[in-house]
Amino acid sequence: MNDRNQKLRIGMFVIGGVLLLLIMLFFFGMSDFFTHKVAVRTYFSESVQGLTVGSGVKYRGVPIGTVSKIAIRVSDKLVEVNMEIQLDHFVNVEGGRSRQLTEFDRFFRSELEQGMRCRLEYAGITGMRYIDFDYFATPGQELPEPPAGTGPGVLYIPAVPSSFRDILKALNTSLDRISRIRFEEISDGLERSLSELSGLLSDPALKSTIARINDAAENLETSSRTISRVLNEEQINRIVSLLETDLKSVNELTTQLIRETRDSKIPESTASIRSAADSFVNSQDELSNTLLKLNQTLDSLRELTDYLNQDPSSLVSGKKKPKVLE
Repeated sequence: MNDRNQKLRIGMFVIGGVLLLLIMLFFFGMSDFFTHKVAVRTYFSESVQGLTVGSGVKYRGVPIGTVSKIAIRVSDKLVEVNMEIQLDHFVNVEGGRSRQLTEFDRFFRSELEQGMRCRLEYAGITGMRYIDFDYFATPGQELPEPPAGTGPGVLYIPAVPSSFRDILKALNTSLDRISRIRFEEISDGLERSLSELSGLLSDPALKSTIARINDAAENLETSSRTISRVLNEEQINRIVSLLETDLKSVNELTTQLIRETRDSKIPESTASIRSAADSFVNSQDELSNTLLKLNQTLDSLRELTDYLNQDPSSLVSGKKKPKVLE
C-alpha cells in the first residue's frame, strides 16, 4: 500500500513538472505564434559586420522588430536580411489581424513614397549594429526595383549606404590623393630654394645695398625733420603756390607757341610769315624769361634750404650781417 502511494506521488510530481515546463515554453517561446508580425526584407551591398540575428529594427529610433535571418545571395553577392516587424508597436492600427496587415501594408508603402529607407547604424561604441527606418531619400523619389527573387508578396524596403561607409569612402579618396603627392620632390625643391635664399641673403652686394638704402632713408628723414622744424605750413604752401604759378605760365606759353607754330604752317603771304616769326620770337623770349625766373626761384629755394639746414635759428632772428673788418 505504501509503495502504491509513493508511486502515485512520483507520477503526480512528474506530471506537474511536465505541465510547468509546457507553460514556461508557451510564455517564453510558443507565445510568439500569437503575436501579430509582418515580414520585411532588404538587401545590403556593404559589410553587415555587427549585425546578427536578433539585432534590433527601429523606425525613427523606436524599436519595432528584430532581424530574423541573414543570408548571402550567391548570384549577386548581396546580403539578404529578413526582419520581423511587430504590429503591436503601431498603436494607430485597429481591428483584427487581417485588418492590421492591410493597414500596415498601406502605411508602409505610403512611407516609402515619402522617402523612407533603411540603413545600418551603430548601437553605441560596442560595434553592434541595428537597422533604422527613416527618411533617407527625397520624397517622391522613384523606388528602385527589388532584386530578382524577392517575390511579389514580400514587403521590400530599399537600403541606402551607411554613414560609416560614406566616411570610409571619403577617407580612402583623401588618402589616395595624398599618396599621389610627391613629397620628396617638394622637399628637394624647398631645400634648394632655402639654400638659394640663404646664399642671396649672405651676398655682400645685397648687404651693401641694404645699408645704402638705410642711410638714404635716414638722410631723408633728417631732411624732413629739418624742413618741418624750419618752415611752417604757410611758408611751404606759399613756395608750392609760386611753383605752380610758374609752371602754369610755362604751360600757357608752350600752348601758345604750338598754336602759333601750327597756324604758320600755311602762310598766305610773306607778311603773315614775318608776323608769325616775330610772334614766335616774342613767345620764345617770354618763355626764356619765365624759365629764367623759375630757375632763379629754384636757386633761391635751394639757397634758403641750405642756409636753414646750417642755421635753423635764422628763421626767427633773421639773416646775420657779415662783419666788416676795421
